[in-house]
Amino acid sequence: MAGWRNSALIALLILIAGLIFWVNKKEKQGNTGKVIQHCLDCKWLSLDSAASAPYLAEDGEFQVIVYSRNLTWDLATFNLDWKEVSEKFPQIDITFYYGGKSESKLIEWMKEKEFSFPVVFDPEDSFRKRNLEGNMSGIVLNVQDGKVISMLNPSFGEEYEVFLKGWME
Repeated sequence: MAGWRNSALIALLILIAGLIFWVNKKEKQGNTGKVIQHCLDCKWLSLDSAASAPYLAEDGEFQVIVYSRNLTWDLATFNLDWKEVSEKFPQIDITFYYGGKSESKLIEWMKEKEFSFPVVFDPEDSFRKRNLEGNMSGIVLNVQDGKVISMLNPSFGEEYEVFLKGWME
């Protein structure tokens, strides 16, 4: 009898894992091909007083849009070396959206990390609601001519650079 229960438990765990994978895949597929809608009335923050506002045109040829509600997790999308990416791929406009509620937490994090990019502060999380299906806490959207071509969570910079090189060709 115990063997049957163990088999049923294993089958249930496999079913749950498959369901989670399927839902995640559906969320990503549902976002591909969408036209990006930027939050034009959101506030943007920068540590550099000379910095210009982030590039929010909806029809830029190559854009990487980094969205996050989490600043503390080391593998969160904001914690990658975006300065190096922007230097290697100057033809890509990179925009950062923070969907968290605390402006002071964002500024503190930017100072601590010496984050040189302007960030769109979106406490209402309107960017996610307009552009992303599901309840994602962080993702990188690769956008070409205003449409999402892919979504990635590039935890490893080298793999993402390989993707970007292929995308630029």
